[in-house]
Amino acid sequence: MTGKDGPAPGASPRVDRAFVDRALDDADLNALRLALYQATADESLLELELRTVPMYGGALRQTVVADEAVDQLRAQAREFLLDPPEDFTETRPDDAELRRMYEAFGGEKLTDRDWAYRRGLAAFDDHPRLARWTGPRPALPEDFHVAVVGAGFGGIAMAVQLEHLGIPYTIYERRSELGGTWSINTYPDVRVDTTNFLYQFFFEKNYPWTEYFARAGEVRGYLEHVARKYGVHEHISFDSDVREASFDAATGRWTIEAVVDGRVRHLTANAVVSASGLFATPRRLDVPGVEGFRGEVVHTAECTGRERLDGRDVAIIGNGSTGVQMLSSVRSRARSVGVFQRTPQWITPRERYGEPIRPETRWLLDTMPYYWNWYCYSAAALRLGGQVLQEPDPRWQAAGGLVSEANDAYRETLTRYVKSQLGSRPDLWDKLIPRHAPMARRLIVDNNWYASLLKDDVELVTETIERFTPTGIRTADGRERDYDLVFTATGFVTQKYLWPTRYRGLADETLEERWSDPASGGPRAYLGLTVPGFPNLFIMYGPNAQNRSGSLIVWMETWARYIGEALVALVETGHRYLTVREEVFEDYNRRLDAAMRALVWYDPASTERNYYVNEFGRQQVNAPWRLEEYHELLARFEPEHYDFG
Repeated sequence: MTGKDGPAPGASPRVDRAFVDRALDDADLNALRLALYQATADESLLELELRTVPMYGGALRQTVVADEAVDQLRAQAREFLLDPPEDFTETRPDDAELRRMYEAFGGEKLTDRDWAYRRGLAAFDDHPRLARWTGPRPALPEDFHVAVVGAGFGGIAMAVQLEHLGIPYTIYERRSELGGTWSINTYPDVRVDTTNFLYQFFFEKNYPWTEYFARAGEVRGYLEHVARKYGVHEHISFDSDVREASFDAATGRWTIEAVVDGRVRHLTANAVVSASGLFATPRRLDVPGVEGFRGEVVHTAECTGRERLDGRDVAIIGNGSTGVQMLSSVRSRARSVGVFQRTPQWITPRERYGEPIRPETRWLLDTMPYYWNWYCYSAAALRLGGQVLQEPDPRWQAAGGLVSEANDAYRETLTRYVKSQLGSRPDLWDKLIPRHAPMARRLIVDNNWYASLLKDDVELVTETIERFTPTGIRTADGRERDYDLVFTATGFVTQKYLWPTRYRGLADETLEERWSDPASGGPRAYLGLTVPGFPNLFIMYGPNAQNRSGSLIVWMETWARYIGEALVALVETGHRYLTVREEVFEDYNRRLDAAMRALVWYDPASTERNYYVNEFGRQQVNAPWRLEEYHELLARFEPEHYDFG
């Protein structure tokens, strides 16, 4: 829906047929078809002919309105928009009707598991993923309080849940503003690489994004808007760095040491939710001679946005998401740029990346009832099939294929794309086309990276860096290049979950000690959320919690709901604390490891230098479950999986 404060359907006096037609030209017609059906109850719209179009180079298929049905759909939509019914009122479909529309959208039958996951993706509920008390809200224990660490997407998602439940909380944010990674990262041209119609909270309807892939400043402004609208902002303690937390079984509370406005304070909380995120600890460049370099060395997570680029010789070390995203912008101002690549990546095109949302499209989202909902669902549905690309097919491999028919087809498509972008430079093919399978690492979005490499003032360097010199960088072939400024786009230490906060649980053991044991294989958690022996401690975006596809923010909301339900169970049963049972934790992780081995992430060509894979050779970032299965695991808090104290 357009939201309670959204405009009424119909055209404004300044909107004429030509304007409406331009809006329809840019519309997602299948989303428009479902929105128009929902607004008019015209069954013929569900009977319009559909067709499938190849996506990912033919690896997958997308359902769209057939060409012969387009004119009819546009005519009906135009009529509704220019002359809407005077008595029209927006309504929410019941579940049976919504499921029927979902099936009509894709021309498919949904299993109960598929439906359970997809139900909230069109966001017709005010809050699609909300924890609730099982009865009237009980009186909370005296001084009951939750500490949330971090005011990014995860912390705000958790806080909105606590607001709905009426549970007192404080968010401790070590920076002077909210936003998490969208406050920290100010490197050139930083933006999301997932469309904002997925990278958003689904309880906040139809936010007026100005681009399909918003820049960091707009994302931070969005989080500020949500925090103030939902009453979260007043609960944030800024400049508050949580250093340590220890659990006391006798009181059932965490004792927290934090530096607040430069002063050490000792606080307590019944529960702690760590929302510090996966990408919080920058990976430092470990190269001899850095300390003697007379220029500037700046990790991209520590850019101020005020770095002087004009007329300077700049190096960018790294070709992950950040290094690829910033090159074009840096190159536009620098005298020269050296791009240091260690491992080739699959760098892919992304539809409408960098495009503004046109006024006509903004008007259609605001004006056509339900169109925003179905537009969001369309974006989500498109990504569902991507899971197939991560699943090797032994029969295909036995017949000589590399991974699977779908993955190999996608590899061919991406290879053609790289070659098409390099044009007159086939000598770069071997340097830039990866050996590993697509999806074995994180896919990178092309922000004019290949085009920039072809410019005379950009040099691709693939030789190993030997050392820094006082004036530049020397590579293993003995060549030295001079630079004034070096950006290290070297990513983050993803093994450092919850770092730098040190959490000490029941056995006087810290999480780091538990996770550093080689027998553990590194960081592990139950459902990516909680660890035995660390009562009332929950992790947003914990070990093996990253989804295989879809929307990270949907999972933020889902994790927050699960944690909210755990707190509900704690209060309603009158216990002081809960902790996941060791045998439940072990069984879950055995199943997780077995499922992981069946996926593409252990491609031998990719496991080295892959942030998914930790020092123990274990993939510790992603959940191996299909989206529908992971959703089922998180659909409800199961008290029998926990010991209550």
